[in-house]
Amino acid sequence: MNKIFQITNQQKYFYDILKNTQKKYQKEISKTNSEEIAFRYFFSQWVHNMKTPVSIISLALQKFESEHLESRDMPLAIFAMEIKEENDKLHNGLEQLLNILRMNEFVRDYEPEAVDLIDSLKEIINFKKSLFIYNKVFPQIEHKEGNIKVFTDKKWNKFMIEQIINNAVKYSAIKGENKNIKFIIEKTDKCVNLKIVDEGVGIPQSDINRVFEPFFTGENGRKYRDASGIGLYISSLLAKNLKHKIQIQSEKNLGTTVTITYLIDY
Repeated sequence: MNKIFQITNQQKYFYDILKNTQKKYQKEISKTNSEEIAFRYFFSQWVHNMKTPVSIISLALQKFESEHLESRDMPLAIFAMEIKEENDKLHNGLEQLLNILRMNEFVRDYEPEAVDLIDSLKEIINFKKSLFIYNKVFPQIEHKEGNIKVFTDKKWNKFMIEQIINNAVKYSAIKGENKNIKFIIEKTDKCVNLKIVDEGVGIPQSDINRVFEPFFTGENGRKYRDASGIGLYISSLLAKNLKHKIQIQSEKNLGTTVTITYLIDY
């Protein structure tokens, strides 16, 4: 019986090969993980370093704009506003990149709580005030109840909504006239639906099923500048991580509606 379980020289030879191969791959995986961690760390530091001059430029432009508004030198004040708008895009891009880097550590940075959705929306709108004003797109919050709480992570939920707002403003401003973005909150017994409704150029039906794919820009991306195909992709990832549901409906030339569904916090 014991002879059956004895290891032959040939078996030992192949076992040693497999063992050495396993050690080699484990070493390579460990090296790759270490390099990725180092890369992410230095990339994060680079983003933080870039944010400092962007913030200083923003403060300088605010002062410049204020001085020329007081002196009623409108051409220079408008010029400052235009530079500020581009600088804000840089700031938003850096914030977006930083949050993308943080998403790999989502579990450690996830703090679910009862969040007042109306107050949270007001904070986001106030933070993006210059974006709305510059692009002549005006936000409206519509709700029937005064206190609507949802169970989410406040910071990540804000970041998700900001991505949708950025798209909504971008494709509404293209039409060159005053537009509205409506934030419609509808509450049921089991959930809360937040509908973000814009009056922009809309999405062709041929593209609608692919808008949550990474880097997909579709027909609008070929027509208009600044399309990255990242915003809605990030929103879909965050919705999944936050246990929310995100859907999109659109009609070309009439606008787009993005719906986020939250569970109610009791």
